[in-house]
Amino acid sequence: MVKPVTQMNRLRQSVTAHAGARDHYQLSLALHEAGWLNRLVTDLYAPDWLYQSAPTYAQKRYCPGLPAAKISLSSAAFWKAGKARVLQRDYNSSIDREISLTALRTAEKSGSNLFLYSYYAFQAFQQAERSGIANRLLFQLHPHPLSVRAILAEEMDRLPFASQSIRDETEFSLADSRLEGLIAEPQLATFCITASQFTRKTLIENGVPANQIRVIPYGVDTTAFLQRRKAPSAAKFRIIFVGRMNQRKGLADLLQAVRLLKSRTIEVILCGRGYIDHSILLEYKELTIKVYEAIAQDQLVRELHQSHVFVLPSLAEGFAHVVLEAMATGLPIITTENTCGPDVIVEGKHGYLVPIRNPERLATLLDAAITEQEAWFEMGRLAAVQARTFTWERFRAGIRDVYQQTVTDN
Repeated sequence: MVKPVTQMNRLRQSVTAHAGARDHYQLSLALHEAGWLNRLVTDLYAPDWLYQSAPTYAQKRYCPGLPAAKISLSSAAFWKAGKARVLQRDYNSSIDREISLTALRTAEKSGSNLFLYSYYAFQAFQQAERSGIANRLLFQLHPHPLSVRAILAEEMDRLPFASQSIRDETEFSLADSRLEGLIAEPQLATFCITASQFTRKTLIENGVPANQIRVIPYGVDTTAFLQRRKAPSAAKFRIIFVGRMNQRKGLADLLQAVRLLKSRTIEVILCGRGYIDHSILLEYKELTIKVYEAIAQDQLVRELHQSHVFVLPSLAEGFAHVVLEAMATGLPIITTENTCGPDVIVEGKHGYLVPIRNPERLATLLDAAITEQEAWFEMGRLAAVQARTFTWERFRAGIRDVYQQTVTDN
């Protein structure tokens, strides 16, 4: 843990806010380690005694090093989250609003700054300036919603069979007022942080000054994604994809690339995280595809170890943590520039970047991976070395650096 430094402690503290265990609480922990966290406002957090007595039970809603004394619970958000689970209804917008307003009241009462995630910032930032809160930092989780909408709208015309899953995406399904809030958040912020160059680019496209944005890539827990020690022994060439099985993730482009190769010795492993667009799978039903709708952590690591290459041809990602996780296990990567790829891989050394919507280029790279398996295994080994440099400690240091450079004590 970083010990608080006297010079650091002279900066005004900040209130952070989010529902759930967003980014494993690393943003709040970064500030707390320097003495800059006033409170994290959230919907649920395990008490210290519960984590100490039953760590396995409490670990999903607790962060070692971030004591419960630094947490303020939004009771309204807590009850609405419970109601949502019982009634199986979506109260996310209402929960986020309650957390945002609680963060504002907490900052006003304590004289603190606001350092908020997107989705939780609009209401607080909208009222913050008149409350005398001069520093409003935003961690922009996803690419700017207008940029995402433009990309996905083009996709509906290109691939009509995948149009329903595209319409279901957040940027299309949000109420107008909610969308307007997300658009306003980076404009109301005094400084923005993103996890990828691509997200930064979309903010600039939509009017946020480039000098008001800093990129801080996420870290990866390499103890959870151990590096493999030998090449896969499977008879077939295994391509693995991890994520929501829809066209936002470029799934149809991956399957089209495999179709172009016209090979019977390729197996595509799809490890799901939520939504599955069955219309895409039906379109490519002649391919050898193994689908895991929900997969346990240990089984996911085994599937990664037994695969030859990781492919994620996403159209728009805030980061795509699965890329770093796959790298950590020793897999070479093929992904797009609209992910964390440009931030975490050196092209030709750890993997390759492909343009979005380019299954032809993807097929060319997959063909090379099949014919040059020894070289690509070495590429994966180097990817694991690279992944180990992206630690959560590095992420937290980046957060503290930005805070120290951008916060003014007026």
